[in-house]
Amino acid sequence: MPKLSIIVPVYDVEQYIHKCVDSILNQTFRDFELILVDDGSPDNCGAICDEYAKKDNRVKVIHKENGGLSDARNWGIDVAQCEIIGFVDSDDYIDKDMYSDMISYLEENKCDIVCCDLCSVRGEKKKFRLSYSEHKIFLGKDAVNEILNVKLDNSAPSKIFKRNVIGEIRFPIGRVYEDVATTYKFVFNAEKVGYIPNPYYYYLKREGSIISSSFNEKSRYDCFLGYKERLEFCKKHNLECIHDCEWLALKNALSALTAFYAKHEDKISDRFVDVYNFIKEYKNFKHKKMHSKHKFLLWCFNNCKQLYISYAKLYYIVKKIKSSLQK
Repeated sequence: MPKLSIIVPVYDVEQYIHKCVDSILNQTFRDFELILVDDGSPDNCGAICDEYAKKDNRVKVIHKENGGLSDARNWGIDVAQCEIIGFVDSDDYIDKDMYSDMISYLEENKCDIVCCDLCSVRGEKKKFRLSYSEHKIFLGKDAVNEILNVKLDNSAPSKIFKRNVIGEIRFPIGRVYEDVATTYKFVFNAEKVGYIPNPYYYYLKREGSIISSSFNEKSRYDCFLGYKERLEFCKKHNLECIHDCEWLALKNALSALTAFYAKHEDKISDRFVDVYNFIKEYKNFKHKKMHSKHKFLLWCFNNCKQLYISYAKLYYIVKKIKSSLQK
């Protein structure tokens, strides 16, 4: 039985899949199974996955109807055979020593989870910021506080997990920002979480429209929903980072409301009402990390909603112009 299960959801990434899979198969750590979950991909990804399975017996392929990233990851978790589980997104790639170093650190320190950092890749440019300047070991609730206040990165692919901390927890199907809504629950189940100050994971920022992600109402609402759930979790378990969680939820509520105003969201829709009522509850909120933009938006919400609406529409137009210039 191999030691590590690596789960890769695959959908419409024909031009990226080879670099991703090759970076995994070329790991200096060899004792793993690679589970490629073809999530009903409309291109040739399914056939490419099958070719890898023919060449390397560590590769397993699941073909399923499209259900989204969360659903594909969940399928992978359900069939994974190993004690340790990792995730890689199919348009990203990883350093050849990522799993060797992280598993060694996990075993040497008897950790349940080990984290590294992400390096964002846009064209030829690579950029990263270390979460901490040195190796770390977090115990119990300390690790949960670190991830809920986002000092520790939310991303599931930048981590390896003992199977027992995942347990029956699964990623939320049909939602984006699934890591925001899930990873902290894994961390909560861990007794010891390790961190290595190295950006082993290369996160590809695809060239394309800024507007598609910046002003997608569902995307922004899903993100807010994840942070709202984190705040509720924090309150339920009486964690130290409640004030930070309140700020992160409010920040993402303001972001969602901006998209709603810009895209003429129906003011009686469930998600509009949810966001609006949350901001109303925190209309007098203050936090040291609040930027002038968020202070301005909160002031507009309280005193002049028409100014908020005008700002949202203007900001949307500016983003749209920037997007067209990048094409």
